[in-house]
Amino acid sequence: MDARVADFGTAPYTEMSPSLLAQQPPTPRKEGKADPTWGVLYAHLEARMGILRSWRWSWWTYWRVLAEFFDPKRFLWLITANRMWRGNPVNDAIIDSTGQLALRTCGSGMWSGLTNPARPWFKIEKGLPWVEIDADAQSWMEDTQERIYTVLHESNFYDTMSQSFRDLALFGTSPVIIYEDREDVVRFYLPAPGEYYLANGSRFQATVFFREFTLTVSQIVEQFTLESCPREVQSQWEQAGASLDREFVVCHAIEPNFDLEQRGGTRGAVHVLPSKFTYREVYWCKGYMGDRPMSKRGFNEKPFIAFRWSLVGNEPYGRGPCMDALGDNKQTQLETRRKAEFIEKGVRPPMGADPALKNEPASIRPGGITYTAADTGKKGFWPLFEPNPQWLPAISADIELVNKRVQAALFVDVFMAITRMEGVQPRNEQELTERDLERLQELGPVVNLATRELTDLLRRVMAIMERRKMLKPMPQSLINVPLKINFVSILKLAQKAAETISMKDVLATGGGMSSAAKAAGLPDPLRTMNLDKTYHRYAELSNFPMDCFWTDEQVEEHDQAREHAKAAAQIPPASMAAVQAAHTLSQTPVGGGSALHAMLTGQTAPQ
Repeated sequence: MDARVADFGTAPYTEMSPSLLAQQPPTPRKEGKADPTWGVLYAHLEARMGILRSWRWSWWTYWRVLAEFFDPKRFLWLITANRMWRGNPVNDAIIDSTGQLALRTCGSGMWSGLTNPARPWFKIEKGLPWVEIDADAQSWMEDTQERIYTVLHESNFYDTMSQSFRDLALFGTSPVIIYEDREDVVRFYLPAPGEYYLANGSRFQATVFFREFTLTVSQIVEQFTLESCPREVQSQWEQAGASLDREFVVCHAIEPNFDLEQRGGTRGAVHVLPSKFTYREVYWCKGYMGDRPMSKRGFNEKPFIAFRWSLVGNEPYGRGPCMDALGDNKQTQLETRRKAEFIEKGVRPPMGADPALKNEPASIRPGGITYTAADTGKKGFWPLFEPNPQWLPAISADIELVNKRVQAALFVDVFMAITRMEGVQPRNEQELTERDLERLQELGPVVNLATRELTDLLRRVMAIMERRKMLKPMPQSLINVPLKINFVSILKLAQKAAETISMKDVLATGGGMSSAAKAAGLPDPLRTMNLDKTYHRYAELSNFPMDCFWTDEQVEEHDQAREHAKAAAQIPPASMAAVQAAHTLSQTPVGGGSALHAMLTGQTAPQ
């Protein structure tokens, strides 16, 4: 096996790039070392993938129907190599695009509400509120937070999340793989529905991830190096030319790192990876066992997350809002087809004709001529079906009603609350905020589930950055202090906005009462309020950067400096002149001393 993966903690794909591909020889320089555990591990992985495929079958067929009516391009029905027909049209079932547009709005709303790159969407804070931390600890948390933001911006995180949330709304499930990367520090991969299989652990969280996907020969060599590839892939690489674009099905497995049992005549435990790793990962080519996998690696933390919209019992796959809107979307497509047929029958109705016209040239095209005998007194052609024009508005109104149900199921009214506000308009900011908060309450459960997975993602990113020495050393005051990641989601923003409005009302009322108390000569009621803390709390709720405030120690120093300046300014002018004169006399030398000393003692200092 390649020396770079001998410790099982790294893999060649963390460095994959065209430069790594350029370093690969035309033929393997040496034979890869056989893996003694591969036979047992291969049998285990193939058997487990087979049973996971069976468990996923009902979901897989359901996903096909969902994709057919909402987003056909995001579903892979069969994972087979060298499919030359993959560019065929796939959305023939969609006539009315309302469902697609609603799905796009829902996915974009979740993306901008949870992981908006234009604003801070998470904060690192102390996990125990009663623990006091110093300025160094606060500075470390803020610095670490900014470094994580920088790494995420430089990677493909936000691009991946934009598609991941659409998959979440459509299929109810969306797993994301988090890998260390040489160029981007971290890199994220989003498998398409139909590629992956999931299984839960005892805590009902996804801990097992399998998938099948296709890669070309050049992609396999670039990702795993030539020496780690099976002989069939190496042979195609040696031929070069068109063989480089031949595809193979690659299998991928991530599961907890437990020991396996030796099979056959020799019994005993098989240690796949050292026990220091919590998870293990294996790549191999489907149908080509060989004497070793293409990659075998261990992880200290789970290298993937699995977004689920809503959970039912011990199900590893979630259920999403498109499942609720599927019936309405089907009705929309059917009624839109019938509406088109209705219009076409009105414009081009089925025609009847005199039997004498049988086998005679006939045309209903504009400018066309059909010759008929007028002896019978009948028209040559007449419509057999004349649609009632009153039906068309009714059909259009019903389609609009059904489309509103589709949009409501996908929370379009929540994400487009301002532009689609109906009824009595809000009279002030408080009413507007309360309406938004009321709508967003529906998203509370999915937001909580999504932030739980995002927490695991950010902890994985932090672990990668720490191993690469990209974080400052943690101060002593944070040792053994648990940290938490607090998310500034759309729901929390609405809650904070409601709280800031309440604070505004309280402060406005307090200001009026303060003026009235002063006019009446009564104690100021604002003396009971800590205005400094109130101001800091308001700034925090308004998502104002807290590093723009002075620390408590700096504020105290500034207050003392102002007090000294104020005291100096209050000294009377005559006293100030005397002070200046005394200072001048003390600086005037007389007989080895100062003039002030001579005036006070009546004698000069000795020479």
